[in-house]
Amino acid sequence: MRLHSSYTSPYVRKVKIFLRETGLSGEVEEIYTHPADEPALRPLNPLGKIPVLETGEGEALYDSVVICAWLDTRHGGARRIPEAGAARWCVLRGEALADGLTDAANLRRNEALREPGLISRDFIARQDLAISHALLALDQAAAAWEECAPVLHDQISAAAALGYIAFRYGDLPWREHCPRLADWFARFSERESFAATLPAEWPGRPAPPPQSVPPRWSVAL
Repeated sequence: MRLHSSYTSPYVRKVKIFLRETGLSGEVEEIYTHPADEPALRPLNPLGKIPVLETGEGEALYDSVVICAWLDTRHGGARRIPEAGAARWCVLRGEALADGLTDAANLRRNEALREPGLISRDFIARQDLAISHALLALDQAAAAWEECAPVLHDQISAAAALGYIAFRYGDLPWREHCPRLADWFARFSERESFAATLPAEWPGRPAPPPQSVPPRWSVAL
């Protein structure tokens, strides 16, 4: 299998954490593919986005939700996405919440990197609100996350999302508002799957400029 990967994408990191947690990482070759590399990506994903997983059967799977669901059928351990019942929908809802946090953080950052005169402050404020509410909801969810094996996919998704927040929004004071989530994240950060997939800026490319609109906590408690 071949995973079209990235040094910075939290969606790619979710897949890479999943691969390590399920023992599948040795079966996948990582190919670092920049999203702007049209000739490499468009034939595999019409949206031109990563991650893309080329399977051994010649299929191309995208996005991270589909890739992880497919990978969950390929390892020999317990399912990380329960197959049925309330537990399944709880895990899938948690994945959607974590991915929504990532989406809002990514959209906000892209807007804040535009020319100052083109930035929409209202759009940024809406993403700040989504980020804050998503973190609070994850803080509630973390209260029920048990320290047991195997780690379920909602937790993997949350770890990738929080890793992105730490990478791009290090000044956002979310931990003081979400103590249960902060405690869980500190423990998850010690896992090999997380430590081995830390993001980094693309080698040989200039680091992006700082965001001209700093991140802020937007929920009054």
